[in-house]
Amino acid sequence: MENLPQICVDTTDAFITTERFGTREEVIRWIKEVGIDNKVTVIISRSDTETGKRGRSNKLIFGCDKGGKHKSTDSGTQSASKKYGCPFKIRSTPAKDGFGWKIDVKCGLHNHGLPDRLEGHSFIGRLTTDEKQHVADLTKRHVPPRHILLSLQDRDPENVTQITQVYKHKSVIQKEIRGPRSEIQHLFKLIEDADYVYWSRKKDDSEVVREIFWAHPDSVLEKLKELFVKKDMCPQVILIDRDLALMKAIEIVFPRSINLLCRFHINKTVGAKCKQHVVNDLQKTIDTLWMEVVWASDEVEYGQRLHQLEQACVDYSGFINYVKDTWLTPHRHRFVGARIN
Repeated sequence: MENLPQICVDTTDAFITTERFGTREEVIRWIKEVGIDNKVTVIISRSDTETGKRGRSNKLIFGCDKGGKHKSTDSGTQSASKKYGCPFKIRSTPAKDGFGWKIDVKCGLHNHGLPDRLEGHSFIGRLTTDEKQHVADLTKRHVPPRHILLSLQDRDPENVTQITQVYKHKSVIQKEIRGPRSEIQHLFKLIEDADYVYWSRKKDDSEVVREIFWAHPDSVLEKLKELFVKKDMCPQVILIDRDLALMKAIEIVFPRSINLLCRFHINKTVGAKCKQHVVNDLQKTIDTLWMEVVWASDEVEYGQRLHQLEQACVDYSGFINYVKDTWLTPHRHRFVGARIN
């Protein structure tokens, strides 16, 4: 070690041990924890797994994060990385007697000073289980990452977590919430869950969303209400498609208005569902029977037409259940001729 500079810190004694470790993961955990206790950021310089090929055996080589040399660029300048060529080196291999992994300190010296406090390294500043939960709780309350970091430091003055680690864990939380959905798909879900009215347009014939507009139905209808000259003047009839949030808002903002559903859109939707459930030969027949139900002139005719439709769909329970549960049972008074004529 004659080439070492004047600064020389010896951590050999801290890492010498006769303990045997069951797995390589236990070795890694022990060495890094000892490193933290001694203000040394230990990294894995090399990791090999026995493959049966010559020269490949189970081993781990650990070094200091200040090991290695500066990399020179094409211009001859050196990078800003803090590399001092630190000789610190630990080797771990399975014991020859087959009982666990052993640790061999090849060099416990450092050619640089050790910090009073470890900061900035991902292993050192990683979040504990309790801290991860704290970040999750504050994230749900929409607390900004910088304030989350301050909260972590208030809880533990020795905490050396960096803001980037807070952002990373926040990203993990958001991915868990989204599940398999993309960000734009999750946005649509949030809009629908909050009962907002929304409209979107895709780019050409692709699935790329180009524009999205959304607003709370109450605010939209209140603005519409302001367009009327007199406060007691409200629309007698409001015709919409089946937007449950908008229907609910209409009942609040325009309680005296009649809310009807657009037959054109309903028939188009039911027709598409028919194609999914019914064989081609019967689609036209069932579509005709459905139209007769919609245009029934009174309750008696409505009952007769519905019975005919049910008989025709005896083998297509998925379709008839959809028609009844989605449209007829909850909303027939809004679009069936027998109820609105």
